[in-house]
Amino acid sequence: MAIKGSLTEAALADVIQLLAYSGKSGCLSVTDAQNFGNVFIKEGKIVYATIINKEQRLGDVLIQKKIVDQSALEQALLKQKSEKKKRIGEILIEMGALDRETLEKELKNQIEQVIFTMLTWDSGFFNFEADLLPSKEEYTVQLSAQELLLEGARRIDEWKKIEDKVPPFETILVRKGEVGDVSLTEEEKKVFDLIDGSRNIDDVLKLSAYDFFVTNRAIYGLLSAGLLEKPERPAEVKQPTGDIFEYKNLGFAFYKTEMYDEAEREYNKALAIKAEDAEALFYLGLIAVVRRDYEAAREYLRKSVQYEKRASILVNLGYVCMKLKSFDEAIEHLHAAQNLVPDSIKVRCNLGKVYNEKGALAEAAKMFEEIVKASPEAMTPYIYLPYIYVQQDDVEHAAEVLSCAIDRFPRFTLFKNNLAVLYQALGKPEEAEKLYRQAVDANPRDEIIARNLADFYYEAEILGAAKELYEKIPEDRRDWQIFLNLGTIYLRQGNSERALDLWNKAKALNPSEETITQNIDVLRRSGGE
Repeated sequence: MAIKGSLTEAALADVIQLLAYSGKSGCLSVTDAQNFGNVFIKEGKIVYATIINKEQRLGDVLIQKKIVDQSALEQALLKQKSEKKKRIGEILIEMGALDRETLEKELKNQIEQVIFTMLTWDSGFFNFEADLLPSKEEYTVQLSAQELLLEGARRIDEWKKIEDKVPPFETILVRKGEVGDVSLTEEEKKVFDLIDGSRNIDDVLKLSAYDFFVTNRAIYGLLSAGLLEKPERPAEVKQPTGDIFEYKNLGFAFYKTEMYDEAEREYNKALAIKAEDAEALFYLGLIAVVRRDYEAAREYLRKSVQYEKRASILVNLGYVCMKLKSFDEAIEHLHAAQNLVPDSIKVRCNLGKVYNEKGALAEAAKMFEEIVKASPEAMTPYIYLPYIYVQQDDVEHAAEVLSCAIDRFPRFTLFKNNLAVLYQALGKPEEAEKLYRQAVDANPRDEIIARNLADFYYEAEILGAAKELYEKIPEDRRDWQIFLNLGTIYLRQGNSERALDLWNKAKALNPSEETITQNIDVLRRSGGE
């Protein structure tokens, strides 16, 4: 079940409710462009939730609430180093520093606060990935989505009453004076301590021990009490500060959910702190690859590999150079990657692809043949070798490789399709039809295979079968040749009106093709007979 959309079109509460009522399991990723959160659902129950760039460790929460002391936490963390499979909460329970009931209560509270915060996000995007659940290192709970959403709605109503009275989150707040005799709540006192004249509201929200609603309510209370003021002059734009890992983690989360603009923004923040950060440069290069801006990608990846010689960077740099037809540079980078990971099939396959693109067919064939001998389970060589052999006019050898590929990868219909094409070229129509039919039966939605079999039947004058296959291809994905062939079939079946309509569509796609023009002229002169 794929669910993806914008929060401006569907409220997060409605999306969670749909997933819960449907009894789904998986991860709902949500962003408001500044933050990125995950809500994990198992069989309709909320089991875990986190906001990546505002994630609070369980140990820190327990210290803040004075449930455990610092020495007990440090002892538990030390013990965890030798017992890595155990969670920190489990170790604290074994030590007697914490009981299970309190642990579960705090975890539920933590998850509730995350959900309540995310429910305020009214812009951005969401994406549900089925069957993706939290790692085993995370404690999970069982929370009723309906009860959470009802409480969330109550809190949002409370937020709406003060939303317009709280300044924009980019606003830097300044103390107007000391507290003095002003009576403050415990939350207001702690939030007031976070305000130092340089932090904006968003910074305070990140640092606060309280959730979004409580912190904003405290800020509103401090403003109402006259203890805070806005600076008279707008603050100068500051370079990003803080934890570079936070920016990179958030950037990676955005990247994995294909929110490339947001990912780019976070990685650039990381570079503003450390310009030579290889990871940030690497992912900016990958984002440029997605956008097909290969020049920018090469620049980012070249910088990245200067700071960290890593095979994955070199492989991607080789790919980018291949796309830019800088084949020698691509080969140089891939050889460098091979020196780092000499047994990597991926690197060797990429070398074979570059040689093939360069037109060095002998080198490409040799590379792929070596991979087949060393790692017969690798699929890529079987895809490229037949094409290389065909270019070398060795069709029989290409057919042998494809036959071997079909035996090794029987479910991969591309090999059956390609061998059928070769059998046609070798004058073996019965073998070609058999393979086409097997491929279509195995993958009826593959339009390339359907097209090839339709062309086969058309050439063999089996027009009914050709027509049926052509018409399975959606009209907006048909080329002029399909419209031309379909028109001819309809004419021979006595439907000249439909034939003329199809030929006109073919002409719109390829107005210079004389065959189409001649067919239309002849049909019109004959009066449609």
